[in-house]
Amino acid sequence: MKYRRGAGAERELIKMLEKAGFAVVRSAGSKKVDIIAGNGKIHLCIEVKSTREERLYFSNEDYEKLVSFAERFGAKPVIAVKFINNGWRFFLPESLKKSGKNYKVSLQTKNYLTFDEVIGRQRSLEGVVKGEV
Repeated sequence: MKYRRGAGAERELIKMLEKAGFAVVRSAGSKKVDIIAGNGKIHLCIEVKSTREERLYFSNEDYEKLVSFAERFGAKPVIAVKFINNGWRFFLPESLKKSGKNYKVSLQTKNYLTFDEVIGRQRSLEGVVKGEV
C-alpha cells in the first residue's frame, strides 16, 4: 500500500511538472532519485515522499543519494513531500534539520518552498529580499 501511495504521488507531481512545461523522467524503483525534470533553464532531481502523518523522517542514506546524484547531474536537489489532505511541500536538502540519524520534515517546518518557487514561476520572499532574480 505504501509503495502504491508513493508511486501515485510521483505520478501526480510528474503531471504538475509536465503541465508547467518540464520534460520529466520517472526512475521506477528509486535507484538514485525518483524524478528528473528540466525545462532548459531549471534542472531538478526530486525525491518524492508521501505521508498521512504530520511529520516524515528522511533517511541519511536517501539524503546522501539525492545530493550526490544531483551534484553529478548538475541539477538542484529537491525533496517533495505530499502531506495527504494538506498538499505538497518542497524542501531543499540543506534546509533540513537532523533528528538523530534521520532528517525530519513536518507540517510545522517553516522553511519549505511552494511548487511555483521550485519551478521558478515565483521567487521566494527570501529571494526577493536578497535581490535574487
